[in-house]
Amino acid sequence: MKQKLFLFDIDGTLIHGGKTASRIFAESIGQVLNRQVEFPQGIFLGRTDSYIIREMLRRLEYPPEDGYFYQIKIHFIQSMKAEFPLSKDGFEIPGVKNFLNTLAHDPQIILGLVTGNFKETAYVKLSHFGLDSYFNFKAGGFGDYAEDRVVLLKQAVETLSQVYDTSFNPKEIVIFGDTPHDIKSAHYWGYQSVAVTCVRNKEELLQANPNIVIENYSHVMNDKILLSKFL
Repeated sequence: MKQKLFLFDIDGTLIHGGKTASRIFAESIGQVLNRQVEFPQGIFLGRTDSYIIREMLRRLEYPPEDGYFYQIKIHFIQSMKAEFPLSKDGFEIPGVKNFLNTLAHDPQIILGLVTGNFKETAYVKLSHFGLDSYFNFKAGGFGDYAEDRVVLLKQAVETLSQVYDTSFNPKEIVIFGDTPHDIKSAHYWGYQSVAVTCVRNKEELLQANPNIVIENYSHVMNDKILLSKFL
């Protein structure tokens, strides 16, 4: 049986986490460095958590070495586990549960994650919205292991191929994302791409030339012709 692989980014693609995660991230860097830290507006959209830590260390003129990196990572993960489940400023992208449920019941489709989040914070975010059960956290692409989205995507496909003991035709791999970085990484490997515009600038995403553009998943579920492109 031919298998399709559908890989999802998290923030802006499955959920909108609000401002809580960014606040906790900046505070974690500040706590470790013992200084006030604010993220530059917008420049980290689509970036991995590993990249963000190392880039902030560079910008703040600290050596981006593993000592600082791992202290910040541990602080951030611990703080996310404690605080994010209490947050109330986020929401699911409309229709996402119905869409994932439809895909999960198709025996030809395997679902996975390709996210800049660390694996543990990815779980914290998705479990908060009841979406964790759709994904296998033993495989996928997570921000622990790569700074670059292209490398991240390669990791996701390789680990999921190993776990499910199958190989995927590039034409049967679909990447769902909300930033040009997601779309461009899909193009790099010859995969299909779906741009989710719910919380992002549609015109900016169109410039990355995604194969399909959707506002949200209710849009897909209410359009039988569009839905048929995924099944």
